[in-house]
Amino acid sequence: MRQFNSKIIWGLTVLIWGFLINISEANSAHSLYKQGFSLSIEGKTQSAIQAYLKALVIEPDSAETHHSLGVLYFEVGSGAKAIDHFKKAELLYKGRNDKKANFNLTIVRNNLEKAYKKLGLNPDDFRLDTLLPTEGEWKPSGVGFLIGKQGHLFTSASSIEGANKIRIRFPNGQTASAKLVREFIVYKIAILKLINPVVSLIYPFAFEDNPHFKEGSTVYTMDFSKLATTNHSLSIGKILKENALENSDKVIQLDLKVKKGEDGGPLFNENGKLIGLILSKPFAQKSFSYLKDSPEKASFAIKSPYLKKILSRLIDFEKQGSKQPREANLNSGINVNKIPKEMINNFIFLETSN
Repeated sequence: MRQFNSKIIWGLTVLIWGFLINISEANSAHSLYKQGFSLSIEGKTQSAIQAYLKALVIEPDSAETHHSLGVLYFEVGSGAKAIDHFKKAELLYKGRNDKKANFNLTIVRNNLEKAYKKLGLNPDDFRLDTLLPTEGEWKPSGVGFLIGKQGHLFTSASSIEGANKIRIRFPNGQTASAKLVREFIVYKIAILKLINPVVSLIYPFAFEDNPHFKEGSTVYTMDFSKLATTNHSLSIGKILKENALENSDKVIQLDLKVKKGEDGGPLFNENGKLIGLILSKPFAQKSFSYLKDSPEKASFAIKSPYLKKILSRLIDFEKQGSKQPREANLNSGINVNKIPKEMINNFIFLETSN
């Protein structure tokens, strides 16, 4: 994998540098691009990604920037995001007639071919018509869970992809509008917030203070297919590996069945404490390049310490200049044998519309 990424980077060096020497330093998008390129050469991948993203805000149709982002996303294990930027670069190169674009088009197509092969995917997995809802209609898009008393919720980034409007549906059918607060690209997480909360959560979820991820430990997740019935139940499994990625300690591997469309659900330990966010194997394979060998029925989860940290930062940022009270750390856990009805509204369905 690293050899592949190294070849891509050095293969891009000539074409990118040729692009740089012909640009104006007065153009801030190009300056950010140059900054990103320099940071990537220095091995400061995350800083380079941020520079490229800022460049795209100013100049969203830069094929070279999309191409470079694809390289870096693949390097950090975000396979689906890498392919998305490679495809955008391919489309933009095709729309140009200059020699550099033609040369780069060959390179990016080679990048795509290798990325599909390495991740075991094909172009049909990235068709836009499978990601976007029908115009004017609300479409079920995923699941998630509410956390704390301020109306924040976690889900997978794929649940809100392509959406102009987002709402949640509670198990009793009641709906509430939500907005995207932050999307975390590397681990495919999205944090949303209810615009006007309509339900009072008597026992809100909170993350376990000191979670342990010992191999062989029992874990649980909600079976969302039964959530709207009176027969609520949890699926049960085991932790297979404490660290599922070669380049990260934030993802665990599970022997726990995750049904289609239930990426982004919560993970509980045997004491009913919230310890992570669930990802199915197909979702993880599209998102992470560095997955270690895993059984066919394996699933994965983002660990709660990382989730708790990014949520705390967002809450602190929201409260700057406001008099909102700090979130209470209510973390009594749930009864894994019989979920109290007062906690059912913490589990939600997501719906999107464009």
